[in-house]
Amino acid sequence: MDQLLLRKQDRLEKIFYFMIAFGLIGPTLGIGTGDFRLTFFRIAFFVLAVGTFIHLVWNRKYINHKQNRELTTIYQVRWAGVFFCFWLLYAIISLTWAVSLKDGIRYLIYLGMMLALTFSFPFFIRTYESLWKTAKTLVAVYAMIIGYAVFESMTFIHLPASRGYNSEFVSVVTSVFTNQNDLATFITLALPFLITAIFMLPLHKKYKWVLYVGCIFSLYTLFATGSRSNVMLALPLACAVLLLGAFFVVKREKWTKKNVTKAIIAVIAAVILANAVGVVLLSDKARAANNAKLASIFGFLGDFQKGGWDAEGEGVIEGETGRSATVRKFLIINGFHFLHKSHYLGVGPGNIEPLMEGAPHVDKKNMHNWWLEVLVNFGVLIFVLYMAVYFWLLWRLWKFASLKHGAFTSPVIRWSAFATLSSLIGFFFGGMAPSSCIHYTPMWITVGIGLAVVAMGELERKKQVVAQGSE
Repeated sequence: MDQLLLRKQDRLEKIFYFMIAFGLIGPTLGIGTGDFRLTFFRIAFFVLAVGTFIHLVWNRKYINHKQNRELTTIYQVRWAGVFFCFWLLYAIISLTWAVSLKDGIRYLIYLGMMLALTFSFPFFIRTYESLWKTAKTLVAVYAMIIGYAVFESMTFIHLPASRGYNSEFVSVVTSVFTNQNDLATFITLALPFLITAIFMLPLHKKYKWVLYVGCIFSLYTLFATGSRSNVMLALPLACAVLLLGAFFVVKREKWTKKNVTKAIIAVIAAVILANAVGVVLLSDKARAANNAKLASIFGFLGDFQKGGWDAEGEGVIEGETGRSATVRKFLIINGFHFLHKSHYLGVGPGNIEPLMEGAPHVDKKNMHNWWLEVLVNFGVLIFVLYMAVYFWLLWRLWKFASLKHGAFTSPVIRWSAFATLSSLIGFFFGGMAPSSCIHYTPMWITVGIGLAVVAMGELERKKQVVAQGSE
């Protein structure tokens, strides 16, 4: 019986690895059928969901009696799962007061898929072997995405999913994503994993050099996107967490003058080389446009003061740096206005988009801010609970990453916890770049990794307690 279950589980795990790979690649791999696009991710998700359901139902007696390891892992993060179910239930109920049932159902389907994707990580990542396989899968896909971004920046050959495909935005760098902000947020989520692996994992030197080169090209691609919120805010915040946290995560004997000097030189060299790659590969026009955009961060913030703070009037207000700042400002103002009108219960899943059509001083429908997207669509209750779960996850990750609290933690768990912690903290700003994050799989995958790491770390801790008690 054990052998049969393991064989079935192995097949499901392989589908899981394909699913997360296709999830990152997104709509690039798919078949267009009118308004609906049948992507490889959706196919893999459906097959995995059906297979997992059959697996659980078919073996329910065995699971209940033997306490299968996968369910034991899930049990460690059960309260996150309870919140996910409550969130989904609340979203269904909120359809009763939504102005657009069609938009609500579509958004609800996305929410259900992303919550299931997130919780699939602690379900399938139960051992160090499965954690390594997941990491290798994600690194391989990341390398392909960055590789194509570099190629795209030189040739201006865009994929069909890109906003630069057959448009006037010929110099944008988006890789497999629709716009450059999505790519930039993806990089700021992934970079902490590459950086921490270099100094936290016992890797061979050649692999560390590969990761270092990957960091250089990642920085180049990030600069090439011209994403202000990621380059100027999200990345510095994530790096600050890495720098400050390193004092509590890296063992004291490694803090030698030689190692610190090497680290400083490596960081400076990476930034210089990333800029040098930009000089060589980017066209003069694209480089000048990106530099001007990144340099306009203070003007961008100044544009927030334009147009007052009342959601009245017509037309989009032009700022010194264009429309982006003023539009985002009035997206926030209008969003709070609709939230107030809903008695702070939320306008319903995805219903901020139809409500935002024709709203004062905006020419976009999405909130362009994940935190406000959750707040306005689902109300204060879900937002508070969501942030509570988010901060709980950050706290648990810190406990497993730090040497003081997680002395028993293995190097792999400590690395995973510290990298995920840095990524999710950086996402506080990174989440303000994409137009919507409801189907932004890199964010959901990062949260899923965090839950899996917490689950594995908690099981590891309990084993240590049992082992010490038996001595």
